[in-house]
Amino acid sequence: MKKVMIVFDTPAEAIRICPVIDKLKQMQYTPVVFIPKQIETAGIMDQILALFGVEPSYVLSAALESQTLNQLTAYSLNELSNTIKQEQIDATIVCGNTRIAFVAALASYYNDIRVTQIQPPAGYVEETSAFLGKTTEALMAPLATNRISLGLETALSKTTTLPMTHLPVTHSDTKKIILFDYLGKSNQRAILEKSFQAMKYITNVYEEVIFVIPIKLTTLVMELANRILKGQKQVYFVKPFNILEYQSFMRHAWLIMSDNMRCLEEAQILGLPALIMKGSGNNGIRQNQGVGTAINFSKVQIVDWVERLLLDAECYETIKKCPSSNQKTQSIEQVMDLLFRKS
Repeated sequence: MKKVMIVFDTPAEAIRICPVIDKLKQMQYTPVVFIPKQIETAGIMDQILALFGVEPSYVLSAALESQTLNQLTAYSLNELSNTIKQEQIDATIVCGNTRIAFVAALASYYNDIRVTQIQPPAGYVEETSAFLGKTTEALMAPLATNRISLGLETALSKTTTLPMTHLPVTHSDTKKIILFDYLGKSNQRAILEKSFQAMKYITNVYEEVIFVIPIKLTTLVMELANRILKGQKQVYFVKPFNILEYQSFMRHAWLIMSDNMRCLEEAQILGLPALIMKGSGNNGIRQNQGVGTAINFSKVQIVDWVERLLLDAECYETIKKCPSSNQKTQSIEQVMDLLFRKS
């Protein structure tokens, strides 16, 4: 029975790759799962692995985080090389462009093991996710035999069915819930002030609209909320979502407003319109992209677009069905087909 080593680092990568691990088991391969233990994400990573029924074979100790990057990289390379030899690995799958992905690809290359690199579809990933920016892609190119764009369709069929117990929203099936997914700095007074003013206007006019704002309640956020949104029963401030909460919530949302592209892949799959607000210093898209519509960070544009989607059902339906302009993704079956295919 052939063994496949799978190396991933983050909760987002875990959600993307876990269905592949399940498929490997179904096809009678033996998955050998290797992950680094990170204190800040340990809890949510454990939840994701449990949800998909995945048990790590090897976990790199979190205590190693105190070492220098030199020491940590050398130790990881040695551990991965030993795992490849001890387990007699036949192929390796690495996720993304993180440091551990590069080290795993390098260890596999040194041991003459084929490497398949799994990435999000083009346009849905920030360059900052790579540990050396654009340089990482150049370093990974000679190490990876296959580079595959794998979508979230299979994963979302499981994560979006989780109960929405963490939100104080009742009768959500009769409401139009807008997720205000702001990832910028919480000290951006002008941006938050304009957004809150738009929410006040919209909720005063439309009783069916509910805003859910997962954000850290800083002094500034609380001050603006009390001044602008005091008494607004259709606006909910909640603690920032982890990735499972985020994806499970999206099943209940009617619209997403964000200053970041991170919502677009899920929104595209779920057929959920997204308003991507752009402004100086943020990561908003510069043009329309599938279900994502680029707008300016202003009260006028926010109100205009929300009202347009509320009052024009045809416009809403047209946007939610917009095809993505990003490259097409491979299926899990195609991943399996490429895994051991000879060059």
